[in-house]
Amino acid sequence: MRRDDGSALVEFVFLSVLLLVPLIYVVLTAVTVQRAAFGMTAAARDAARAYATAGDDELGERRAEAAVRLALHDEGVSWSPQGRVVDCGACEYAPGSRFTVALSAEVPVPLVPSWMCRGRCIAAIGVSAHHSERISCYSGTGVPDTTCE
Repeated sequence: MRRDDGSALVEFVFLSVLLLVPLIYVVLTAVTVQRAAFGMTAAARDAARAYATAGDDELGERRAEAAVRLALHDEGVSWSPQGRVVDCGACEYAPGSRFTVALSAEVPVPLVPSWMCRGRCIAAIGVSAHHSERISCYSGTGVPDTTCE
């Protein structure tokens, strides 16, 4: 007759490792994606503020892109612009005009080898953020706005 002394402890340790490792990985992935989402939201808001206070469209676009890079660098998210950061239609920089900042990035899943993410990353989760803003009637752009009176 065989004794089973200690087998419960072995089974407990085995099952704990078997269940905890995937759970820790899922939590790590969720934290990484959430960090990127917070960074994208802050970057979109900061880009809109930078554009609204620039004074003209060209300077505003450069400031918006710099604001996005800075905000995403703080969160550790890699990003490269895909055209203009600010979508403003005709881009008439005048009080009362509206514009939108739309950002998107691919967040690689943690612990995935870098060779899997060379060209198009197959192990990534897409994150995007949008922010709409209006240039203030009191922005001091020098262009009179009759809708603000």
